[in-house]
Amino acid sequence: MKVTFKDSLEYKAIQRLNRIRSNIVLRKDFNMLEGSQSQITRVLNKLIANKKLVKIGFGIYAKAYLSKFTDIPLIEGGIDAAFNNALKKLGVSFEPGSAEKEYAAGLTTQIPARKIVRLKSRCRRQISYGKANLSFEKNINAK
Repeated sequence: MKVTFKDSLEYKAIQRLNRIRSNIVLRKDFNMLEGSQSQITRVLNKLIANKKLVKIGFGIYAKAYLSKFTDIPLIEGGIDAAFNNALKKLGVSFEPGSAEKEYAAGLTTQIPARKIVRLKSRCRRQISYGKANLSFEKNINAK
């Protein structure tokens, strides 16, 4: 993605995105840029259109790269790691779900098919990408 002016908000947003080490980016990470909320929204939408970011929740974005085989953007580091990092970046305390714990302990050979976590603090957000959704165990939003 080529930007013509180094003083533009788009150029500054790309530079800010490159400086962020995490593969998860929150909307508030771009608040320090000199621009209105609507300008920042337009820049983020442009990054999504150029397949540099994907939206996984309200104000939550993940860095992306293009698949070699299809023109679909994939999340850097994988979906499960992105879901965990998103919860950590939001300040939500959680632990793995019971199915993941049983598999890690060797009590079962059945691999958990989807990402389920048990929350220890309140979280009312939906985090998803494509058909993959982050689920909360026993449909409880907080302990």
